[in-house]
Amino acid sequence: MTEQIENFDELVNRRQYFRVVDQVSIEVAKVEANQLALEKFKLNPEFGLMSEFQLLDVESKHLLRALTDKDKNLGQFLKIMNKKLDSLARVIAFNHQIIPADSMHEVNLSEGGISFIHDTAYAREEKLAIKLVLFPSYSGLLIEGEVLCCHKTDQGFNLHIEFLDISEAHQQLIARHIMRLQSQQKNSQATNETE
Repeated sequence: MTEQIENFDELVNRRQYFRVVDQVSIEVAKVEANQLALEKFKLNPEFGLMSEFQLLDVESKHLLRALTDKDKNLGQFLKIMNKKLDSLARVIAFNHQIIPADSMHEVNLSEGGISFIHDTAYAREEKLAIKLVLFPSYSGLLIEGEVLCCHKTDQGFNLHIEFLDISEAHQQLIARHIMRLQSQQKNSQATNETE
């Protein structure tokens, strides 16, 4: 990234993805040149469980659709089993994932990056490890990012981070999360308008 971002309007113009404001658990840590994001956090085995389940859903969706076209009962049964597995995985993730209260932040999230208010200032182009948990799915993502800009505010530092080398699978998880939230917001808005 070579261009310098001078103000918020320039940052907005860089956006290539849909964005959503959301409440997530996020932790960040500076990554040195010879380090990996994985080395910056202590992760329990259940951290990526829901993410893995959701990735498997994406991979198997076309197979489930083909089976449902051939045998509706089998397709319905498999959908129910999938929901049961998702519920079980969510309970396991909920019971084993410790979410520190100070890690909860309102963020502006897209497939390409994230921005939020943080108590620590970081320099432009500084590399960060990002531990992100999305709710209510408890999908855990470990991503590397680069600081686009960091501005002092009354609440702390407004930190804008671009994801680096994010896998297509993680991008899909974030995209599905954003679409789910936008759908919920539209349904909520439609319900409020009809009342």
